[in-house]
Amino acid sequence: MEQFLKKILIIYFLFIPHHAYAEEISKAFMRGHENGDIVYIDKRTSSHRSKSVFSTERITEDNRVIYKYAALGEGDYDEYKNVTFYIEARVEEKGGLLYPIYSFNYIKNKDGSLVARYEKTFDYMKQKIYYIISDSKGAVVKKTVFPMKGLTVDGPTMIHFLKTFAAHRGENSYKTFYLISEKAQLYRITIKDMGVETLELPAGKIRAIKLRLVPELGLLTGVAKSLIPPTFIWYAEQAPYEWLRYEGLETGVGSTHIIASKTTLRK
Repeated sequence: MEQFLKKILIIYFLFIPHHAYAEEISKAFMRGHENGDIVYIDKRTSSHRSKSVFSTERITEDNRVIYKYAALGEGDYDEYKNVTFYIEARVEEKGGLLYPIYSFNYIKNKDGSLVARYEKTFDYMKQKIYYIISDSKGAVVKKTVFPMKGLTVDGPTMIHFLKTFAAHRGENSYKTFYLISEKAQLYRITIKDMGVETLELPAGKIRAIKLRLVPELGLLTGVAKSLIPPTFIWYAEQAPYEWLRYEGLETGVGSTHIIASKTTLRK
């Protein structure tokens, strides 16, 4: 635990910019810099599952506006028990939307040894998404290429991407997107506006937009579909629509049903 806390301090210092950002909100409702903490709960048992710290930073490269997201956590993740996980992703903002560039997730034992690695690369020239899963020795165990059918994200990039959908939830053009799960499954997702409610978080109560994410499950039978819990995501009612909570499967079909909540709110 002591070693993990040291890592948390390191990541905070690594991702805090060395110059001050003006409090400017982008067209995709992204801040120049943000830090936060997330706690993950097993929905069925109400038991603590894991926790993480995250940071998002705005970067300008070759006149492109890019956001770097990083998260460091410990606990149970997917089928892995008592591990650490490091997630990093980059997205580019264009026309008020966020387009993933890459994301990766390293799962490690507490001694630092690798357990598994998940890497996704988004190639907009070829309109393809490359997904590679490697084992503890770095050997590739699965390689998948997905066609880019439309706006596509994965778990690490979805919570930021959907801010724009929360802001424009009454407009028909903001109703669907595609999601790649950690299990290497591609789903077309329909967004349903569930209205505004008072959400109770570890940091207190807040008025929140509630969205339901409904996947197209294709050939799954009615019985199989009934075993998949509904997926919800909440954002603050006011701009910049801060992400607050996620409730659904952790990494895809067959994974743990979780509740992930921010433990601090931006003042």
